[in-house]
Amino acid sequence: MHGLGLLEGACIAGFAWGLSHMVSGLFGRSVSLGNLALPTAVTIFSLATRAVLNVVNQKLAMQSARRIISAIRLDIMAKALGGHIDSGRHQTRLNALFEDTEALEGYYARFRQSDFQARILPLVFIALMALASPISAGILLLTLLPFVAMMAVLGLTSAGESKRQLDALSRLSNLFVDRIRALPLILSFEAGPRQVHTVGRAAHEVAERTLSVLKIAFVTSAVLEFFSALSVALIAIYCGFYLLGELPFRVPETLTFAAAFFVLALAPEVYAPMRRLAAAYHDQQTAMAATERLMAIEVQPESTPAARLTAAAEIRYHAVVCGFADDPGFRIGPVSFTAAPGQIIALKGPTGSGKTTLLRLLLGQGHLVAGTVTIDGQPLTDIGESIAWVSQAPPILAGTLADNLRVANRAADDNELRQAIESFGLESVSEARTGLLNERGSGLSGGERRRIGLARAWLKDSPILLLDEPTADLDAGAEADLIAQLPVLFRGRTVILSSHSPKLCALADQVVELT
Repeated sequence: MHGLGLLEGACIAGFAWGLSHMVSGLFGRSVSLGNLALPTAVTIFSLATRAVLNVVNQKLAMQSARRIISAIRLDIMAKALGGHIDSGRHQTRLNALFEDTEALEGYYARFRQSDFQARILPLVFIALMALASPISAGILLLTLLPFVAMMAVLGLTSAGESKRQLDALSRLSNLFVDRIRALPLILSFEAGPRQVHTVGRAAHEVAERTLSVLKIAFVTSAVLEFFSALSVALIAIYCGFYLLGELPFRVPETLTFAAAFFVLALAPEVYAPMRRLAAAYHDQQTAMAATERLMAIEVQPESTPAARLTAAAEIRYHAVVCGFADDPGFRIGPVSFTAAPGQIIALKGPTGSGKTTLLRLLLGQGHLVAGTVTIDGQPLTDIGESIAWVSQAPPILAGTLADNLRVANRAADDNELRQAIESFGLESVSEARTGLLNERGSGLSGGERRRIGLARAWLKDSPILLLDEPTADLDAGAEADLIAQLPVLFRGRTVILSSHSPKLCALADQVVELT
């Protein structure tokens, strides 16, 4: 693509030469078609070729940018799925995958080519101008040097502002998604006005950072246009007074009308590559800020999961306080309890008291503000492989019932699947759903969805079992049927469940009341 940029520069020079000689021929003493044929042909050819090269260059640059971004996204996704990125930072990983990588498009599609042309073409054009008029080339150099110095200063300022803008935008995105996910909890604690204020403050910061970047962009454009207009005006004055013979001093060069027109036609093109670079400069600053964030994710130390637990473990919560990382005023806890190996602990409390949040701490998805959580006396690490998790709304995949059950254990054979179906009363689903289930679970009752989740947990055969409101929204009959299926699931496991149901809590060895 750099070669296409150089060819575009050659077309610009060819256009200026052809136009200058065509105009010189028209206003010369002897005008003939022979004198105008070659300059006219060069002018038209250069103009058409430049347009074609510009379109091809943009298309190739965009294709290259999309390939690079796709490769980066696949690399990050592979690291995420391979467990090489901190599993507790899901939202940060998504931002890096979609927002930060998308910020690289402008750099690869526009800035790289503009930067190459801005470094090479102005010097090439000045050299060509020097062949026709060394004085005009010197004038351009004199205006170019202070312009480059001022652009360097503005560039340093713009880099910092672009980084702060991207950081503010990322904070706003994370904050908004986090609050939407926790909306029921926020409403339960009547914390809506405070959270609206928090989000509004983050949005205001993004607006302020964006305005700061735009101010620098406007100043950069003003500086560029000033020096571009100044250089063209000075060259026009010099050439005009020279041709009129009115220069107040002698110059060591002979300037013809064709040479003067060539210099004037080429002078604006000296600043044109830098004008395109200035337009794409914000893309480069945004890409640099995004790259720093991407590299920060890449260089995070790979987390080493704890060894898979082989027996029911002791789980101890000591003075645990949960909350939002960016909202110091919002807290749940403190909560303390100990689940001995093989015991069943029930977390009971009103909606919004933090039952689900406490469970998710073991999955590495909560924010621990204070206190400790230990497994068999050791600090909590990544034990996801040792946990069977049943949420309030178990997800349904597009596929057969067997496909949905094997999500928990890909190695489960047909005999194990049949036992799971029989143990958790899924015969009716198996018989009625010989075809494919859709991802919405259309036609499944709430009890059937819960039983699918329980069957998955049974197939996973993990020593720790977490259940989040397994009987919520079920009628009395469906609740009784589901509770009757739980003892086979609890056997040989340490169980922590959350529930409002007195019947379900009656199965527990210990009930922890939350307020």
